[in-house]
Amino acid sequence: MFNKNNKLIKKLFFHESWDIMVINSHGQHVFPENTLDILCNAKAQQLDKKYIFQADPFIIDKGDRLYVFYEAFSFLNSKGILRCRILNKDLQEMDDVKLEGFDDLKCHLSFPFLFELEGKLFMIPESSERKEVILFQSVDFPARWEKVKVLVSDIAVTDNVVFELNGVNYLVSTTLDNELVIHTSEGILGDWKQISPALDICNVHARGAGKPYSINDKTYLFTQECNPGFYGKSIFIKELTSLTPHKYEEKLVGKISSSINNSDGIHTLNFTDNYIVYDTKHLTFSLLSTLKKLTYKVMVNHRKRLFS
Repeated sequence: MFNKNNKLIKKLFFHESWDIMVINSHGQHVFPENTLDILCNAKAQQLDKKYIFQADPFIIDKGDRLYVFYEAFSFLNSKGILRCRILNKDLQEMDDVKLEGFDDLKCHLSFPFLFELEGKLFMIPESSERKEVILFQSVDFPARWEKVKVLVSDIAVTDNVVFELNGVNYLVSTTLDNELVIHTSEGILGDWKQISPALDICNVHARGAGKPYSINDKTYLFTQECNPGFYGKSIFIKELTSLTPHKYEEKLVGKISSSINNSDGIHTLNFTDNYIVYDTKHLTFSLLSTLKKLTYKVMVNHRKRLFS
């Protein structure tokens, strides 16, 4: 009766639910050679379900603990917040803390992109509702963060990632219409300027799906497959073969589909030397699904008016 493959039934009675999976690769992961093999065959542990959306995981392996930073979302307030799930090396969950220092933004937050620079830990969360790209620094790991600087303003972009290539810092984002946006700067705290290189892309899916990774003089980007009416279907691994103010060129290296765990989607992947973390989507049945989706739209529109 309630078949999620029926478009009308799916629209009325199903909504997305996201979870986070963690794999202990025991140091056997060699990206990109055996990434897909490990994802398909290694045992993955699902983090305890505390929110309807537990997604966009970024990971730090530090001391005897594993820290998974993620977006937590519930339909009750229809706004993502940032949290950190703390696990021991046996993947037993020790704590789940709300990140402090972000409440003043008053917008939906997700995709807590992490990077280290000169021994300091920084984060750029997705805050497109504010039409700002904002840099934060960890001041009391893992919970307390402090706003450092607005890197880019007056543009609504999502899932921002930063990396250095040939001595130049790049900030790569996408618009809400999945169009690639690139900024450059001489330093993280410097002035960021948008560039418009000619694009030689392997597909139209540009939205970020994880932290860029460099190995053997090659830089890899992760992007998510997003089609009209279908968000977060799979992840593409792309090698960035050229990036200058005049040319952006990439080639497809691999694709990670939801078949790795027979789910309905996957849209973020990150890893350390010993662990891999990704999110996974399932369509969940609820008689209140339509009401939940309507509440979400109302809250989003309210926040749009707030920041307009």
